[in-house]
Amino acid sequence: MLHYYKEIERFVHKIIGNKEYVTDIVQETYLKALETNSKTSINNKRAFLYKIAKNLVIDTVRKEKNIKKIVFEEEKYVTPNEEFPEEQILELVKQNMIKEAIETLPSRSKQAFVLHFIKGLDTQQISKSMGISVNATQKHISRATLKIKEYITFQGWDLNE
Repeated sequence: MLHYYKEIERFVHKIIGNKEYVTDIVQETYLKALETNSKTSINNKRAFLYKIAKNLVIDTVRKEKNIKKIVFEEEKYVTPNEEFPEEQILELVKQNMIKEAIETLPSRSKQAFVLHFIKGLDTQQISKSMGISVNATQKHISRATLKIKEYITFQGWDLNE
């Protein structure tokens, strides 16, 4: 499980910019994982670590009123002195996870997905723009959606959360 350490550290750092909190959360993540691993068998250790880290981030932000800044990629969200609502943290994590998933797509599927879901183009417009048939466009969008769902599930997220 230790080979996921840097990956989990980056995940937590993207949400909370404070290095001290990141180190504490990652260490506690591994502590909890080791405690649980000794009691039960874990099939997907990576997803399990992500789930623990996500929950610890939420708990930490609830407890620590001095966490005023949550960093999410290039954007910064500054919060008031009161607690940062759990829903906003989850939304930031989900947005980041979706962006990461989109980056893993093959270029044509990524292009079709972005044009459809982010730019709002219909399949006719996308097929014309990409120089492919409407059927091929639909397949690219469908495959991209499936791959994104698989990526998110693999990261330990329940898509119904």
